[in-house]
Amino acid sequence: MIDDLRSMAVFATVVAEGSFRGAATRLGLSASVISHHVSRLESRLDCALLYRSTRRLSLTDDGRVFHEACARALDAAEEGLNSVANRQSELKGRLRIGAPAMLASGPFVDDVLAFADAYPAVELELCLDDDRKNQIEAGFDVSIRIGWLKDSALRARQLFTVQRRLCAAPELIERMGVAKHPADLLNWPWVYETMLPSFIDLTGPQNATYRVPIAGRLSTNHAETAKRFALAGAGAFASLDFFVFKELASGQIVELLPDWQLSSAGVYAVWPSNVSRNSLSMRFVDFLHTRVNAMRAQDEDAGKTAI
Repeated sequence: MIDDLRSMAVFATVVAEGSFRGAATRLGLSASVISHHVSRLESRLDCALLYRSTRRLSLTDDGRVFHEACARALDAAEEGLNSVANRQSELKGRLRIGAPAMLASGPFVDDVLAFADAYPAVELELCLDDDRKNQIEAGFDVSIRIGWLKDSALRARQLFTVQRRLCAAPELIERMGVAKHPADLLNWPWVYETMLPSFIDLTGPQNATYRVPIAGRLSTNHAETAKRFALAGAGAFASLDFFVFKELASGQIVELLPDWQLSSAGVYAVWPSNVSRNSLSMRFVDFLHTRVNAMRAQDEDAGKTAI
């Protein structure tokens, strides 16, 4: 079928140019290749399409019928190509975005709304879920991921990094005692977020390292619920800085072992590797990157994170 379509395009060009040589010049092919495509079609259809003479070409009756069909097919192909090209240039279409549910209460939703306002012909679907989905299977055009990337079939752009904090409610600290070393946390109850590793690695003074396993009666796949468990004193938990910024400032929770640091987490926009540079997905990624940079510049002095 592909060969037939190619030969049809060559045949239509021969008719439009009135000669094999003219078609060869227009298509950047040799006259012998042009002749081969026409002869192939005539053999395939078992009929003559052109009358050839040393001076001119003319269509046979079958050739006229076939040329009309070729013209319709080529017009349909061009219309299809133009329709997709116009969607890219005019930013039309549907964009499906996946993101962690913990971003629902922050500026990220404002970023999505700003994009929707800027491009009113774009239909947006925002899917919020703290469980990490397979991007391709879930059908996301763009995902926001926090943490470490493993899928080599995807491309990513880092938006920023964010610090992680080891936290607990004051009542839990009063019950368990003030931890002075990560080893003191081995017997503490933990709130476990099931989408994360079941341990934390800490780096302390003089680059000392210590791994603490996370074990406890309460677990969840929802970051907001994990925070509520921790606020109730049900267990310690490790959280992203921006997610517990207000609670730390108000004293509802307290940072444990401030001399020991958790590794920071990268925040990424992720998309399938075959997405074109001018696609709707990339326009959204660029828009988000610009917004995040502007917000981060404004918030740095206040110690906040821009998403």
